[in-house]
Amino acid sequence: MDGGERQLNRSLQQNLNRWILSAVLAFSLLAGVVSGWTAFDEARELQDSLLQQVGALVASRTRSISLPGDVDPEDTLVVQRLGDRDTQSLPIPADLPDGLHTLDLAGTGWRVFVYTAPTSAAGQGGRFAVSQQTEVRDEVAWGSSLRTLLPVLLLAPVLMAVVSFAVNRSFLPVRALANAVDKRDENRLDALPDQRVPLELLPFTHSLNRLLERLRQAITQQQRFVADAAHELRTPVTAISLLVENLAKADTLEASRKRLLPVQEGMERLRTLVAHLLNLARLQGENQPEATQINFRQTVQETIAELIPLAEAKSIDLGMLRNENLLVQDRAGNLSVLVRNAVENAIRYTPAGGQVDISLFADDGQAVLQVADTGCGIPQEELPQVFEPFYRVGVSAEPGNGLGLAISQEIAKRLGGSIRLANRKGGGLLFEYCQSLQQ
Repeated sequence: MDGGERQLNRSLQQNLNRWILSAVLAFSLLAGVVSGWTAFDEARELQDSLLQQVGALVASRTRSISLPGDVDPEDTLVVQRLGDRDTQSLPIPADLPDGLHTLDLAGTGWRVFVYTAPTSAAGQGGRFAVSQQTEVRDEVAWGSSLRTLLPVLLLAPVLMAVVSFAVNRSFLPVRALANAVDKRDENRLDALPDQRVPLELLPFTHSLNRLLERLRQAITQQQRFVADAAHELRTPVTAISLLVENLAKADTLEASRKRLLPVQEGMERLRTLVAHLLNLARLQGENQPEATQINFRQTVQETIAELIPLAEAKSIDLGMLRNENLLVQDRAGNLSVLVRNAVENAIRYTPAGGQVDISLFADDGQAVLQVADTGCGIPQEELPQVFEPFYRVGVSAEPGNGLGLAISQEIAKRLGGSIRLANRKGGGLLFEYCQSLQQ
């Protein structure tokens, strides 16, 4: 982990210097090679041309030509007639063909031009050789390479210094922004200023501001949730306290039993509320159990079987219109909670003698669960708000804590599904849940 962090925290300035130095060295090497090769080729052509021209000039002479004495030895042109026994001549083979040759003579490289002059009327002619050391052209090539490399190599440290200065200057606003964030109070979540932030860092700053806004909204929701939860808990606790006081004042055993029944009902409501709160907190947590494949039809059937007594108590016709065999992903029985909330709400808000129809089918790669009731529905303007924790429809007189749909919505998010509520034309509400089928 430490090695990875050090790798991620590498200095931008060092990276730029490293890249610039590498680019300069690579460019210098390439330029030097190209320049040296070009200069070598041109020097060779120049040397060959010089040898040929000198050979043409001396072809009509029978004696060697001497150059001025102040010429460097390696620059000297040696002109000789092949076959002469001059001890100062180069040991060039007499049978060397006409043309240009590169020879190694006594450990020294020579460029030699051999030329056969026709015999003139004066009897002059023969074969001549004009020679010059190859070191001449090599020096020209090396000199050209160095003249190309040296300015670029001298420029490298200057570039790195300029980059270091520019990076430090460019990041002054970023350092100022970091200091401003460090000095902020933990409750201050307004957007960070971005007036002097470099354009390249603006996307990061904007993303950070969006994160702060989401965090502010989440904290606001959590604060509202805690306040609502405290209010919801206070109501049944207060009621139970009053009931217990009344129970303590009972004179007879029969009176105590009558007063104990409301206490038990209040405790049951409190238990349900606490269970819902814990369930919602678990769903909103980061650590979620692994997804497993389940048979959706079996889950729906088991849930309906548990709720049949509740429907019979209100003489509600509870049945399934479609019940296809579908495989989906689930996490720790969350789908069972979702189905139970949907069907239980439909039964609770449907008048006695009403009807609740359940359908489970596949549509375009999705498992679709529909729960349709003949209740009073939900006012259209309140439909977007019913998924908020503790929200209850104003016209409803049914008991509840307003957490069922919030829990179902959280389950849908965790499973990659979606919930849709719609009022039916003939009256009542349609609950629809969609989730991808498991292949």
